[in-house]
Amino acid sequence: MRESTKKRDSGKPEGERRNRKDLPHKERLLRQGTSQFYASGFSGTTVDALLHATGVPKGSFYHHFGSKEAFGRAVLERYCHFQMDLLASWAARPGLGTVEKLTGYFDAMADGFIASGFQRACLVGKFSTEVAATSETFRHHLDEDLRNWHSALSDILTTGQAEGDVRVDRSPNELADALLALIQGAFVVALSTRNAASLRSVCATIPVIIT
Repeated sequence: MRESTKKRDSGKPEGERRNRKDLPHKERLLRQGTSQFYASGFSGTTVDALLHATGVPKGSFYHHFGSKEAFGRAVLERYCHFQMDLLASWAARPGLGTVEKLTGYFDAMADGFIASGFQRACLVGKFSTEVAATSETFRHHLDEDLRNWHSALSDILTTGQAEGDVRVDRSPNELADALLALIQGAFVVALSTRNAASLRSVCATIPVIIT
């Protein structure tokens, strides 16, 4: 049962699925943008390359997004919605303790990353290392995205403390800080090592942190 659940949850977010010519222009651009940002980064992705890959007219791109930076923020927002939905789906599962919910969530992220050939880790982390230092606008949006992620983790941990399966000598916010840093760091390291076993071992650290 767990295996089939993991396979279902590790599906790619909408923005990573294969581009289709019968989709609306905006949808085509968002999907292709996600793929190209993972493959080439923000700086290495050009508007012309996006238009060539999607067959979308330049006027349509600027009608929907206005600029490459605004487009990048739209792709990032889409990715963050996917992450929050995935985390919420694990948080809502009946019969699971807090450790199982959080390790299941991390495993689902790892499944997608490994299935991509260690190419598609966390888009928030990728943009943070590439553009946060040079774009104050992007840095502000990334900060907001990470705060939302932190808040969602903190809510799960608060519930876990109330249910008695999360340690109470640290606040939920402190524990969420540690978990978010662990998640981001694990995928950054795995981008270089491509070591699936090492990535999976991170799950063993989650209960050490929160119980």
